[in-house]
Amino acid sequence: MENTQYYPIVFDASGSSFTVINNGTAPAPCILTIIPKVDFLKLVVEGLTETPITFTGLKTNQALVIDGENREVSVDGVSAFAYYDAWEFPRLLPGVNQITIENGTSASISIEYSANYI
Repeated sequence: MENTQYYPIVFDASGSSFTVINNGTAPAPCILTIIPKVDFLKLVVEGLTETPITFTGLKTNQALVIDGENREVSVDGVSAFAYYDAWEFPRLLPGVNQITIENGTSASISIEYSANYI
């Protein structure tokens, strides 16, 4: 059997709510990157976990990376678990995923994932 490698799909979103379609047949861990244009005292992300992801204390132009594949949270490359409040890491379910980010219009947002098939 030939090895097939699926490359991440990356996109930027603008707005507070957007849709991502996972064409895979299994949940796909994803890497969420948010770079705010303004300071966020509290940032809330819904639709990538069963309960909302909350992150506190993010400053303008700091790169928040929530890596669901490697189970890491960082800001500008430095571990930031102390500011992360969630029970799980982000993933995209098969099919349509509706994602909401509080004040998302004030940030650059990207999601990277490779579709999983079972």
